[in-house]
Amino acid sequence: MFEAANLRQGDTVFNDPIHGHISLPKKCVDIINTPEFLRLRLIKQLGATYEVFPGAAHNRFEHCIGVAHLAGIFATFLQRQIDDELKCKSEGGSCDATAFTKEMRITREDIICLQVAGLCHDLGHGPMSHVFETRFAKKFIKTWDHAEVSCQLFDQLLENNERIQFSSTDRAFIKRLIHKSKTDELTPEKKKAINEETGRPAEKNFLYQIVSNDNNGIDVDKFDYFARDCYQLGFKNNFDHNRLIKFSRVIKVGDEWHICYRDKQVEDIYHMFLSRVILHRRACQHKTVGMLERMYMEALVKANDSYRLQLRKGGPVKISDTLGNMEAYVKLTDNVFNDIRNYPGADKNKDLKAAQDILDRIDTRRLYKLVGEAIPKSEKDGAQPKFKLTDDSEKDETTIIKGVAEYSKDPEQLKEEDLFVDITDFNYGTFEGKKGQNPVDSVYFYNKPIKNGPYQAFHIEREDVSRPYPEQYQTGSLPICL
Repeated sequence: MFEAANLRQGDTVFNDPIHGHISLPKKCVDIINTPEFLRLRLIKQLGATYEVFPGAAHNRFEHCIGVAHLAGIFATFLQRQIDDELKCKSEGGSCDATAFTKEMRITREDIICLQVAGLCHDLGHGPMSHVFETRFAKKFIKTWDHAEVSCQLFDQLLENNERIQFSSTDRAFIKRLIHKSKTDELTPEKKKAINEETGRPAEKNFLYQIVSNDNNGIDVDKFDYFARDCYQLGFKNNFDHNRLIKFSRVIKVGDEWHICYRDKQVEDIYHMFLSRVILHRRACQHKTVGMLERMYMEALVKANDSYRLQLRKGGPVKISDTLGNMEAYVKLTDNVFNDIRNYPGADKNKDLKAAQDILDRIDTRRLYKLVGEAIPKSEKDGAQPKFKLTDDSEKDETTIIKGVAEYSKDPEQLKEEDLFVDITDFNYGTFEGKKGQNPVDSVYFYNKPIKNGPYQAFHIEREDVSRPYPEQYQTGSLPICL
């Protein structure tokens, strides 16, 4: 996808194992060369998966560069599509009957903002990536969200580096691209306020579907991590994101413009979501990976009250105190576990000693043991489950552990405190509010118009796809561990 003719003055070329030679504009390179971004070199993309799959040594750093590249590729393709048809119409030529307007033109500034959003979308990740958010951060701040923290770190990055300048509207646009980009459910008044804040008209709302797409889950973040994670893990990846981009088109649906895909790509899109499930089942949520991640986070929680992160300014801080202090949070990386391992005076501190003991068990491969596993049933399966999962995972785990201990033949040998349950959720990439639903139901498709007629967007029902695809789009497992 690299085209030397598109290089601009100030662009930097990177050699990436996934996308080949890619170029990024000077603003992106300036952001890369900041402490806020460079810390991503010290955060594993797949967390503890590296300790089960030795090839998974890649970091958030290179993933974010890949997402920035693909955001530029996708936006440039749509830019040419819109510009070509507007030019054709202005010249009175025979062109596709799509009601594009001049307000929809994608500018160079739009593309740079999309690339910057792709670059910065994961700034907020903590040690071990996603598991830090679910098993540590939310114990202290229930509403903690790595995407929101990414926006806070982006603000800090700009404040600390005067050479990187964005207008107030571009800055708001980038943050909106990173976080809270679901536009379908917003009121007209809210949409208007966002358009004014970001300096982009409503006709450009389809741009929010490129980096972090909460409308249907198809975005360049997934495109990169499917390709990169499979490559590093040694898995086959048959999904071709470049082909999907080539068959994308902006079409008006009601009052909104959406990125739609050619109807013949429906099987590829199903395969994309299926690839996500396979990736999670085989690697990200592998039973041993789950054990390791739990042990790492338990060590972090135990060390929290006694361990202090050393800072140049402001003095030492607790790990949990970094969650609301971006100057301190930027120092928190995977290196924290080595710091805990080597923390002075830990033998005299009960909590630190317990944390070090857990890390010693990891280092000597004395991991927690899986003693049983169950697949949760639902009424849809014709079952009458004795226990139903709720939205409170901690409460569910406590209830299950209590039930398992009660069935033990020797309650003195098997106690509640010796067990834990790791409730694992597998879904096809659907987002909050639509979990368990078919994600392709939210994707718009189009087909070839007849004699330059207008393009029409439509949904494709599962029953209309030739190959058999799942009837359930969310499942899970309940590993019981000792």
